[in-house]
Amino acid sequence: MSSLVTLFRPQVLACSLLLLTAAASTARAADAVVWKFTPGLTNRFQMSQDTKVTKTGAGGDMSVDSVLTIDMSWTVKEVKPDGSAILEQRVDRMRMTISTADGMKSEIDTDAKEDPQGQAAMAAPLLKAITGHAFIVTMTPRGEVTDVVVPEAVAEALKNQPGAAQMGELASAAGFKKMVGQASFVLPETLEVGKEWTSTAEAKLPVVGTQTAVTTYKYEGPLETDGTKLEKFSAKVEVSFAGGEVTVEVPSQESNGEVLFNGVEGRLEQSKISQVTNLKIAAAGQVVEQKIEQTIGVKWVPNVD
Repeated sequence: MSSLVTLFRPQVLACSLLLLTAAASTARAADAVVWKFTPGLTNRFQMSQDTKVTKTGAGGDMSVDSVLTIDMSWTVKEVKPDGSAILEQRVDRMRMTISTADGMKSEIDTDAKEDPQGQAAMAAPLLKAITGHAFIVTMTPRGEVTDVVVPEAVAEALKNQPGAAQMGELASAAGFKKMVGQASFVLPETLEVGKEWTSTAEAKLPVVGTQTAVTTYKYEGPLETDGTKLEKFSAKVEVSFAGGEVTVEVPSQESNGEVLFNGVEGRLEQSKISQVTNLKIAAAGQVVEQKIEQTIGVKWVPNVD
């Protein structure tokens, strides 16, 4: 059951590596908004993830809070004739704090000079591999990912990290590549106020089976913030589980979020999604209930000369 505590972290990490859109107020089609690529262009982003997991039932009660901050960048290495780009994705820095209700606290910062202690030390090899090696990603102007090259050092670190067996395919280069590819924000072909579409990501995990996350996007229309014209999308996520050795039910879940895209610059401006998921896990006649409260935000960071 312990693997459920960190159920969403691998997906969030994948998203962070990639990154993880005026029209009139009436519902009409508008010109396409796309990601814009220029050789040598570097965009920087910061992702924050706040998570609280509360468990009750068999084995006693438990509460874990974690705060993850990731500084990342991508640089356009090449623009192909079809308009797609080869991007060098880098995670420049990762900071994580994990605390429990009984007073235990663990911290890790990949920029720290001292080696992490305690439980944080187990994650150090993977985090160092991720921050020390670039991913090569091929992306279309709409944001579709057509290829991902996972560094060998990262693949090895994933395979050898503690708890790799509980991560299933996410602990392999192929599984991690799949998750990165599923994480991209793909723009619609045209903007039409009120239009909805979905994006699905799946991960096969031991014990709990296949976790499916379906994100529903909706184009809300243009807005202007501090003189900057942006395109606003709302986002809602629903998760489900099937085919596991244990039964995982989702009695209730709710989420809300928004994505702001800068159509002029052709890049993500910021996004934020908050989600509360209640799980009921039944195995061997025992039932465990978990409540996962999570907020994930990404914002563009101006380059500093």
